[in-house]
Amino acid sequence: MAKFPEAEARLLNKQICMKCGARNAPKAVRCRKCNSKDLRPKSRGA
Repeated sequence: MAKFPEAEARLLNKQICMKCGARNAPKAVRCRKCNSKDLRPKSRGA
C-alpha cells in the first residue's frame, strides 16, 4: 500500500511513448512530442 495513494495515482496515471519516452495524458491517442501512436501505460515499478 502506498503512503500517499493520491500522489501515486497522479504519477502513475500516464501514457509513455515507446518511441521518444515522453509522458502523455492518460487518454492520449498520440504522443505530444513525436506524434507517434505507440503508447503504453506507465509501469508501476517495484
